Amino acid sequence: MKDLSKLILMPLGFVAIIGACAPYPPYPGDRPGQGPHVQPRTPQQSVADEEQRQIEESRRRLQREEAKRRERERDNDTPTAPKPKPKPKYPTAAEVPGKKGFVFNPYTHNIVDVKGIASGQLVKDPEDDDPTHKFRVP
Repeated sequence: MKDLSKLILMPLGFVAIIGACAPYPPYPGDRPGQGPHVQPRTPQQSVADEEQRQIEESRRRLQREEAKRRERERDNDTPTAPKPKPKPKYPTAAEVPGKKGFVFNPYTHNIVDVKGIASGQLVKDPEDDDPTHKFRVP
């Protein structure tokens, strides 16, 4: 009887130990890329042929513009000087007939003494209260 129990119990114990170490069988729905631990794949959105053509056309246009800009920079490797501000244009006064060295203020029409001031110089009537009323000597 002892031999019989050894013959039965030994293989059963061996099977129990080996079975405990083996991995669990997979769930029925488990295949590679499926299961609760895998995120479902979203279908890729396709772009219509016309939209794709427009995208590629705008990309090529931007590349051409960028190449032109780089070429202009290469051609103009010296920095350009900033353009000077244009001088504001002031009116030229009219001479008083028969009185050398006197002019009419173009804003107020007062007579202003400009003796000793060179032609083309910018002057202001001392009696005019507006500081923007400057004019040139004829």
